[in-house]
Amino acid sequence: MLDRINQRLERWLIKGGFPKPDVRIVVRNQIYVSLGTSLVIMLVTLLSRWSLAYSAGAIIALVNFWTLARVTQTLVYDEKRGPFLLFIIFMAKMTLSGLALWWLIGVERVPHWGLICGLGTVVVNITGTGLQQLGKK
Repeated sequence: MLDRINQRLERWLIKGGFPKPDVRIVVRNQIYVSLGTSLVIMLVTLLSRWSLAYSAGAIIALVNFWTLARVTQTLVYDEKRGPFLLFIIFMAKMTLSGLALWWLIGVERVPHWGLICGLGTVVVNITGTGLQQLGKK
């Protein structure tokens, strides 16, 4: 069953602009880590404010990771415009993320440790995927 889900997600990621298999693996795993842990934590804690903060952080991390992976695949090969466009996209992405975090922390007053743990899903994903790929070689 997991193979079937992986195949569907792989096809969806290819259509979504991820032609490189190594990048697809990391993005796919980030989807699993962000959404999977959010779902489990929300069910276990019965939709507590902490779990909602965790989910918000995990979704922000997923969107940022998705954008970075999607953009760098193409811009890294464009020597003329690539660095400038990457900088502009990075700054726009960080500005939007900053505004989202400001709203979550300053306006909604979500538990900051839940938000930090959700944002940390990227670190867990990269470490786990890196160790998994290292074990295959």
